[in-house]
Amino acid sequence: MTKLLKVVLVLMIISIISITPQAFAQISFGAPAEHVSIRVTIEENGDVRVVHVVKKSNENVQVKMLPGTIENLQVVDGTGNEIQHAVGGDSIITLFPPKVNFGVEYDLRDVLILKDGVWTWDFLYTESKNGVEFYFPDKFDLIFVNDRPVRIVNAEGMRCHGCDMFLEYVIDEPIILNEVEWEEQKFPVSIRTLDEINSFHFDQPRRSLSFETTQEDRFITLIIPLELLWNPYQVYLDDQKILKHEFSQNSTHVWLNIKPDNAGTIEIIGISAIPEFSILLPLVLGITIVIGFQAKNKINLH
Repeated sequence: MTKLLKVVLVLMIISIISITPQAFAQISFGAPAEHVSIRVTIEENGDVRVVHVVKKSNENVQVKMLPGTIENLQVVDGTGNEIQHAVGGDSIITLFPPKVNFGVEYDLRDVLILKDGVWTWDFLYTESKNGVEFYFPDKFDLIFVNDRPVRIVNAEGMRCHGCDMFLEYVIDEPIILNEVEWEEQKFPVSIRTLDEINSFHFDQPRRSLSFETTQEDRFITLIIPLELLWNPYQVYLDDQKILKHEFSQNSTHVWLNIKPDNAGTIEIIGISAIPEFSILLPLVLGITIVIGFQAKNKINLH
């Protein structure tokens, strides 16, 4: 193909794309891109940077970008050289078959919405078999995906496959520290929420924690010492059982998240509470000693 013919072909493609963007969505000028990865980096101020890494191909490829307002678009190879491309709608198409893996990078605007202290993103993208990787600032340790809590403190980020999710998170979420005193022992119970929490109370005979909320549809996350109240838990709003998520449990604590539909009285009931452990322990040890003596006597008789 002569140089002149290549130039004419490029101009024809650009003309078609720029004049009839709707037709571009219906007519394929390249094979769907095969992604190595898609990385979405979210900054604390709500800025979003997206990087697609696309595999090389023997034919022109079409890369569908994430929904939103695209700014500062770059299409480059691994050494920073620009890959010739055209843009139509929410896609780019390479004008020549890419002989090396290349990147499509851009800033994404108008996707994260801040409302009542909560950042939200209604996200949908299903073009990559490898999913989409999300990365957050180091100070983030808790996000919510379709109302489910996800701790990211021990992970570099989060990968979403077949990604249709409603993402929510709170920056600098207030932490309310409640201290339960029982028989000269102190048990701190932390509550993370934008809601106002009142009348926090521990009821040992009922094996429960309770408190009053003042707002509806607010995430409330408790960090509960297992020595104080053992899980699994039942959670009630004004005596009506509600959905809860227990997660990130270790040998001493468990995280519990709820999102009540209405304000009211929350009661969290466990399966056992202090000091049942201290009462049961001598009993268990006593039974163990008795069984041990009986076994020893049987051995001596033989």
